[in-house]
Amino acid sequence: MFVYVIIYAYFREMLPEKWSVDSAKILEILNYGGTDEMDNSFAVTAALFSIIGSDNLDVFTCISSAIFLFFATRNIRRAGDFFSRLLLIAPCIMLNMFAPSKETVVLIMTMCITVTTIYSRTSKFLTVGAFIGLYAIYGVFVRNYYLLIVGAFFAVHYLWRRPLKYHLLAAILAAGAIMAAPSNILQTLQSPRDTSNAYAEQIGSDNRTAFTNIASPATGPGFLVNYVYAATVLITPVLYFQTPSDAFMQLMIAAMLVILYKARRWSKRDPTQFEPRFFGSLFVAHILVQLIFEPDLGSFTRHLTSVMLYLIAIKVAGNKRLIPGIQR
Repeated sequence: MFVYVIIYAYFREMLPEKWSVDSAKILEILNYGGTDEMDNSFAVTAALFSIIGSDNLDVFTCISSAIFLFFATRNIRRAGDFFSRLLLIAPCIMLNMFAPSKETVVLIMTMCITVTTIYSRTSKFLTVGAFIGLYAIYGVFVRNYYLLIVGAFFAVHYLWRRPLKYHLLAAILAAGAIMAAPSNILQTLQSPRDTSNAYAEQIGSDNRTAFTNIASPATGPGFLVNYVYAATVLITPVLYFQTPSDAFMQLMIAAMLVILYKARRWSKRDPTQFEPRFFGSLFVAHILVQLIFEPDLGSFTRHLTSVMLYLIAIKVAGNKRLIPGIQR
């Protein structure tokens, strides 16, 4: 954490500009009013940051990110635990913590949701209440897809401990709903991938991991084809991109999947445990929704690591179970 603060204070200007593109848009709105072409979510985030003041924003971002790192490194018990957390924390620091952005707000939200699990005994009332309240507000005013995440969470939570046949039935029902959905809804949900990449190309951005929809998102079959294709690109990036950073991203995703697998296994062994089912379902809901529209690996990684405290909460709860005299 000390290293992070030093880099933020003295070497931040040396970091790649692409790590702070969204921040530049928010600061433009905050200082100059922005333009009508900008996404409303940037304007709302800028309005939130205006309460803090542009002169105090860097200090606020650094302090909130440092507190986040306290959360993320809490209760490490083994070397394997340390390295798996490192795989999650490193990209989060690079993509989310060196400039004020929408992810700064998400980091704070996840701290509010996980605080009782990470620092004391889990309060189900506070945890669930914070989740529903914060996601509803954030979904209405900033990112509408957070409302989809809430819906996906309840579906995943219901299926979490159930056998495979329930999952297959749910997948069939979801596919059927997509096939029956109006084309304008499907277009609205999945077209941001193409829109984002078209804009990036227009301004000369060189994003090597960007990909477009391979079928029309306005039809049910096309939507499903695009979804499956996006899943292969984003979950198994080394099949499409072969650089050291892509290999690291693959290790990060593998670490996430291992934590989720262990959480589900823990839930099946002990159905009374709240943390693995709740936080695992919430993280999976993020993945399922983001696969709809994410335009590139960097964006997917940025959004996913901003909620990685849910995985840390699972690990901390598991570590507490191993302490003699503590029953969870």
